[in-house]
Amino acid sequence: MKNILLILLLAICYQSYGQNSYRIEKYIWNYTKPAEYISRVDNFEKDIKTGEDYVKKQNDGTTLSTDDKILFSIAKTDSLQMNIVLASYKDNGNIERFTLKGYAEKLGEYFKVNPKNDDPKIIVTVKVNEILIDETKFYLIRKTINYTEQNYSYSSDYYVSEIQGKEFSIAVVYDNEADKLKIEKSILESTFE
Repeated sequence: MKNILLILLLAICYQSYGQNSYRIEKYIWNYTKPAEYISRVDNFEKDIKTGEDYVKKQNDGTTLSTDDKILFSIAKTDSLQMNIVLASYKDNGNIERFTLKGYAEKLGEYFKVNPKNDDPKIIVTVKVNEILIDETKFYLIRKTINYTEQNYSYSSDYYVSEIQGKEFSIAVVYDNEADKLKIEKSILESTFE
């Protein structure tokens, strides 16, 4: 009997290892980060500054959100600029204005032309798909940039949904299939309560 209780306790501990719960208004999002990924708590300010600089550089009338709540930022241990995940939520003004599907399609169009680049040696593809994560509708906007001369490509995925009247998003950047699969699995297996 003691062995069964010990095994049960170890199984529960193992399953919950690495899982964190994040509050989005009244909902709780349970997420387990992939193995080999570490928190980047001290880089929130840097991430925000990078985003501000990017938007300013576009010079296309885009404005910054001022009410983002960053839940976490994680990166693979050996790659702090690639293979990263950032989750956040903010006011849902764009979803109210365009609907969730319309907003996702607008984001897809925006991602096709930004960053501005007319280099024919760079191939950009963008796909927008509806997916379910724990019975919650999301749109996945996947942008892949292929540098043909360097034989290098990377992708950025943007998962967006409306949760409790907020725009909830998960932004991901990866440059290899193994990390894509780890990150994707961690997101698709997350749950909402």
